[in-house]
Amino acid sequence: FTGATLGGIIKKVLKILGGSQTTPKRTRSTEAEPEKPRYPKRHRLEDAAHVSTPNDLAESSVNQAMTNSRGSAGQLTAADARNEGSPDLNGNGSTADARDSQSPPPDTGATNGRDTAALADTSETLLKRYPGQEQETQRICLRDSQFEEEQVVRLLLQELHDRGFTDTFNQLQRESGFTLENEPVSQFRNSVLAGEWSKVKDSLSTIGIQTPDNLNVSDTHLANRQQFLELLEARQLKQALLVLQNELSTLTNDIQQLHRLSGLLMCPSVEDLRTAADWDGSSGRSRFVVLESLQTYISPGSMVPVHRMETLFGQALAYQCDACKYHVRPANQGLYIDHMCPTSVFPQELQFSLKGHQDEVWYVAFSPDGRYLASGSRDKTCIIWSMSDFSIVHRFNGHQNEVAYIAWSPNSKYIVSASSDRTLRLWDVEDGTQMQVFSGHEETVTSCKWLGTNDRFISGGLDHRIIIWDINGTIVKQISSPRVHDLAVSSDCSLLLVADEKTDIHAYDLTTLTFMYSLNEPVEVMSMALSADARYCITGLRNGELHMWDLDTRTLVRDFSGHTQGQYVIRCTFAGQDDRLVATGSEDGLLFVWNRNTGQLLARLRGHTKTINVCTWSDKAAALATSSDDKTICIWPAYRGAPSHRPDSTDDLSTSDDDDDESHADDKSMVSGAHSTTSIDMF
Repeated sequence: FTGATLGGIIKKVLKILGGSQTTPKRTRSTEAEPEKPRYPKRHRLEDAAHVSTPNDLAESSVNQAMTNSRGSAGQLTAADARNEGSPDLNGNGSTADARDSQSPPPDTGATNGRDTAALADTSETLLKRYPGQEQETQRICLRDSQFEEEQVVRLLLQELHDRGFTDTFNQLQRESGFTLENEPVSQFRNSVLAGEWSKVKDSLSTIGIQTPDNLNVSDTHLANRQQFLELLEARQLKQALLVLQNELSTLTNDIQQLHRLSGLLMCPSVEDLRTAADWDGSSGRSRFVVLESLQTYISPGSMVPVHRMETLFGQALAYQCDACKYHVRPANQGLYIDHMCPTSVFPQELQFSLKGHQDEVWYVAFSPDGRYLASGSRDKTCIIWSMSDFSIVHRFNGHQNEVAYIAWSPNSKYIVSASSDRTLRLWDVEDGTQMQVFSGHEETVTSCKWLGTNDRFISGGLDHRIIIWDINGTIVKQISSPRVHDLAVSSDCSLLLVADEKTDIHAYDLTTLTFMYSLNEPVEVMSMALSADARYCITGLRNGELHMWDLDTRTLVRDFSGHTQGQYVIRCTFAGQDDRLVATGSEDGLLFVWNRNTGQLLARLRGHTKTINVCTWSDKAAALATSSDDKTICIWPAYRGAPSHRPDSTDDLSTSDDDDDESHADDKSMVSGAHSTTSIDMF
């Protein structure tokens, strides 16, 4: 470039920055040339109050591409070219004035936003039009996606609609050219939600579903029942009776059900109708329930399944939790990052050792609210420990022999203790008193579980009996069974599992106490545990293996090994968030923790010096607790910030030692740091 040419370019840029509306245009040349005719500057689509838009982002991306592709420092940028009157990237002028202006100057080799291959490639990659919009409207597609654009947009539309963003919903439909539903589906939805039941059948036929043949009888019955109840609610009794006779009676042979529905005709008020029918009325959610039921027969391409994006989020989070190696921390970090518990979260380096029993500790259990820990011992006592400072809240005396099992009531106010003295005892944790003694077994009581409420529990023993009690001491039900080694009850109290003295797990319907099926193990079952969702059961076997059964398919899905078990009962447990871990003790004093889904051994923890008899987990306390023949209880916090914490004062900290048992005979708990033998092996 000559100095005159470069100087002209600098002047032109300064005038543009200074707001000048016209700029002398020079061609690139090594010799001075006369000035070209001036052209009016083209206006932006937005006014002076313009804020960044997708068009601006597109311009910025194009400018960057052009800067990288320039072969000479003297070439103009794409932005300069546009400011000099070039059409937009789609070949259109920006304003009417621009369209009426003089023809652009001849091509001189300078980049003007249209004439280079780099600009064409960039614009083709980055810019796509919204269907049905004005030619000036553009958007940037920042990346390619494996998912169809229509499906993504429709999911966004559904989520916006469900969350009430009406204006944004309508705007997205206009910009994208996609609609959430076509007209027939929309009419069907509106008919159901408006209670226009005569139109619902017509809408289904229009969509392509012929009623009632292609519909499940129960779904058709649900829609007709809704129509029947709405007519009763509106006090249109004759029309309701016709629906009952002509529609509902043809869909079921259940005479009792038809009698219950006909009895609703006698309800004197709408409130009585809703109560008797267990129905929230036409203004409640009942129509949405019918809509969701009928929607399963409509193609997802026509009607997006309900809450589809929420479902996908939930599936993604569940997948992340399944892949989480140490899943002990709640997956509550939101949607911006993937869930993954750090390697160091389980267990922590700190370990608390509680000493208060004078003999082997055979059982420990956390209260449902995580505030307390109960322990039972060969010394015939039960101790209630506070999880806030690990002090002894109560010491219960009364049993004549070892305490082998403890169960907390759902409200965390009571415990039931089972003993080899053939009795169970009910204790009030709040005031520390014994409430009841239960005498009904003729041999050792090996297990007990509460039945979902705070007034009934079940027990099993070696006397071939399973007994259901109320808290007043009355036997509600008694059934014969094999000798019971362990019991497990599902959280909804529908399933009872019984481990017998041999090799079988027996499943009963707890509501009717009828036998359902058996699972057979190769050797004697010493203990078992049931997952919170009652999907999986783990069994501890005499040969030193843990087996995990899928109760839905009744198949053995995984085994865990490495620990030592033989003649002693060692009770295993599910642990971690959503029961994603499996833990058990060992006769060599080690605690083993595995990942439930992979079977990988995660940790081998040493805090005890003798056999670990039981391990238990609490979500609320976020900790594992173990008890041992060494007369101590160890607390293993799952992650930093868990509710369990070390006492502030170190005055009560002492190393546990078998030689000073008698010096701790009072009720003051002794909390120690890690034993000298404590070790943590992480895998």
